[in-house]
Amino acid sequence: MMRFNFFFVLAVVVIFSVLQLSQVETIDVQTIAGLILFALLMFSFMGMADTHVVNQLRQRCRRNLLYALAPLAVLYTLTIAYLALVGQMTTGNLITPLIYLFLPALLLWQDRRSPEYLTWQNLAAILIVWFFIELGLVPQADIPPEKGISFFLLIALNSIIYSFVIIRGLDSVGFRLRPNLDDWKYACIYLGLFIAFFAIPIGFSTSFIRQSAELRAAWQFPVILLGIFLFTGLPEEILFRGLIHNLLAGRLKKDQSELPVLLISSIIFGLAHINNSDPPYIFVHLFGIDWSIPWAYVILASIAGWFYGLAYIRTGSILAPALLHAMVDGWWSYFFNPN
Repeated sequence: MMRFNFFFVLAVVVIFSVLQLSQVETIDVQTIAGLILFALLMFSFMGMADTHVVNQLRQRCRRNLLYALAPLAVLYTLTIAYLALVGQMTTGNLITPLIYLFLPALLLWQDRRSPEYLTWQNLAAILIVWFFIELGLVPQADIPPEKGISFFLLIALNSIIYSFVIIRGLDSVGFRLRPNLDDWKYACIYLGLFIAFFAIPIGFSTSFIRQSAELRAAWQFPVILLGIFLFTGLPEEILFRGLIHNLLAGRLKKDQSELPVLLISSIIFGLAHINNSDPPYIFVHLFGIDWSIPWAYVILASIAGWFYGLAYIRTGSILAPALLHAMVDGWWSYFFNPN
């Protein structure tokens, strides 16, 4: 498992570095530092998909709170160093990462001996992780600068897995990287069902999906899939299936159906896309504010979330829904939304 994770991350780092270096005119210190930091954060994140690494980190965390917070202090130091390098060192940018990294960890440390179900500490930690990114409260820095991916997405991936899997000690998140036959089987089955019976009929009838006049180069398709898997599929499935669905399900007794949890987590996932700017819209005046709600997007995202949840239930891993998520978004992005 560890060998597979290592070579997978190494391949990701090499591909990402080659793509980034091909887009810059001059290779400067910021670019090199950004790529090195990207590699460190990716190896750190993917390393926590290995059970041996998780067990070692948990043993250290059990000693005291300072041991538990030490890796987050390293993340904070890297954050400040990178913000200084790209010229974004402000008082707000010093304080915000401090809150974002340490407050969820402190809440989960307090809750680490609770059963694996949703508590107010879990909920507060999830909302902090989610809303800080969603509302743009974190510093807006890319890695590498300008043409890279969100630096704080990588920080979030590390902090959320570390805080919930290591400090909180959740065993049921299902974070692993090596796919098995069931992962591919359910991802492909649910992809076919979603596209054939929901995405195409609803998408075309509402003009949410429109045929692209010109496709991207064929070599870009696997790159798009890999990028969506790493930076959309995995993060969102960790949050919505590994945490929200998983902790809600813990509140139900074993003899109860998982359908209520599946329904609730799917609706939450759909509503999380309410701020996307993809027509058609429904216009609502609420709380003195005019809202433009992309209703077709929300409906399709909720239905997609249902299938992602089914894949999670069938396999007990976030890998299957993350693969399915990447396939759905990759299909849409490549064939119908090239921009």
